[in-house]
Amino acid sequence: MPASAPQASASLPLHRRALSVALAVAALLSACRAAQAGDVMTWVMPDFAPASIPVNGKPGQGVADQAVNFILARWPHTEHRFIYANARRTWEMLGRGEQVCFAAALRTPDRERIAYFSDANRLPPPSLVVRSDTLPAIPLNSAGEANLTALLAQGALRGLVVDKRSYGEFADQAIAQRPAPSGLHTTAAGNYGKNIFKMIAAGRTDYTLDYDFAFAYERARAPELATLATVPVAGSGAPVTAGFACPRTPWGRAAIIRIDRLLGTREGAAALVRAQSSWQTESSRQRYAADTAEFARRRARPSPASDFD
Repeated sequence: MPASAPQASASLPLHRRALSVALAVAALLSACRAAQAGDVMTWVMPDFAPASIPVNGKPGQGVADQAVNFILARWPHTEHRFIYANARRTWEMLGRGEQVCFAAALRTPDRERIAYFSDANRLPPPSLVVRSDTLPAIPLNSAGEANLTALLAQGALRGLVVDKRSYGEFADQAIAQRPAPSGLHTTAAGNYGKNIFKMIAAGRTDYTLDYDFAFAYERARAPELATLATVPVAGSGAPVTAGFACPRTPWGRAAIIRIDRLLGTREGAAALVRAQSSWQTESSRQRYAADTAEFARRRARPSPASDFD
């Protein structure tokens, strides 16, 4: 018995060491699982060129793509996933508080009730897009701008816009308050309505609202769109603000603050302006140069904390 005592005392540290190793491995595996679960960022991208032009399911060189790629380069040790969705699905996801952030959100008071925002672009307001032979029927003011309220009220022409997509606060309000019945209809198109241009050219509808850079992108790829023209909308001359949106939840607040801090630098502001300018028409760049410069000055630093209250 005395000879066996040293053997027992020697085995005790070994047993403890084995237990300690097992516990450490278990803790490491648990930490890895937690990191894997937590270090995932899901981006909702618009199915809408040139805001997003995906390459193999990932952001390419569209306006929102370039903004996301700037962030990805500064957000390491994270798995970044991408979902391409239409406007309705996107805002339903954000409204439910899902852990996703949208990379091309127009900022409106209604949307601010369900999402936090970080500004990334100042876009020229949408124009009316019509066939050239329809122009005489468009109510215009003395400056040659379309009177959207009068157009919606007359009902003589057929219009088509995308459900849940924002066309800026002025146009959104006019659309929401249009009389019933009205010649304007909505569609839940999954591609942000890019096929509407071809529908206008084919005479299946008469007009829509859209951004000059989006129309220019599609016209360059579809010769039949040469018969279409754009008309500025009276009262909506101010550019609209777009950017990133995350759900109004604790997770969303943390995500949008991180996004905003990455964007809120001189380097970030310059990258955002380049992304926007790369797809704007030359006339649009010149017309809104002062507004773009002011936006870049403000975007070169993080947004005020009150934006995330």
